Amino acid sequence: MTASAPVSARSSKPLWLYGVAAHLPQAVRQSSLPARDERGFFRHGLSLTSFLTQWGTGAVWPSVVLVADDVEVSGLVSPEGVLLAVQRVPALCDRVYGAWHGQALRDIAAEKLAALLQDTDFAPPGGESARQFQARIGAWAEGADLHGTALFLARPAVVRAMAVHVLGGDSALTQKLDCAPATLSLFTRQGGDWRLRMMGAPLGGEN
Repeated sequence: MTASAPVSARSSKPLWLYGVAAHLPQAVRQSSLPARDERGFFRHGLSLTSFLTQWGTGAVWPSVVLVADDVEVSGLVSPEGVLLAVQRVPALCDRVYGAWHGQALRDIAAEKLAALLQDTDFAPPGGESARQFQARIGAWAEGADLHGTALFLARPAVVRAMAVHVLGGDSALTQKLDCAPATLSLFTRQGGDWRLRMMGAPLGGEN
């Protein structure tokens, strides 16, 4: 499936966009919503370099590496061993949970937790709904001035939201997609048409 957008001079240029899912903050792995200032992380640049080198797409090495503001990253290197510079992108941050940042899931009332997980229009106080989060990622995808080969590194929810956008779905489709940490996905765009080329290929590394 593809999602179409008006063809512009920018979007008519071919794009290979790799999405790397970072590891989640420790609190999330302990059944809590992430604290506002807590970051995910990715520290296995060598495994990423090895995977991209072996992938054999014929595409050039990513000319730009974009990293969400809520992810720590280290050790991203080119095949020649050169440390890659990164650009920070606030729009690629995970969903905003507002006043609920840092709360343990067990401390959220059952009906409110169910709404958070199942109601795409429900937003915590000061936070985003799933629909608003999906719209933010979709707007970034259509507005980013990218072509050639690029790579973004963000939390798994962001990579899933990117896949939903490419497939032309809505935020409810997110529940049908798996994207584990330390995995690589590939999205391509040609003439304004997006395609999902690969989803959730394991890179290995820290759990």
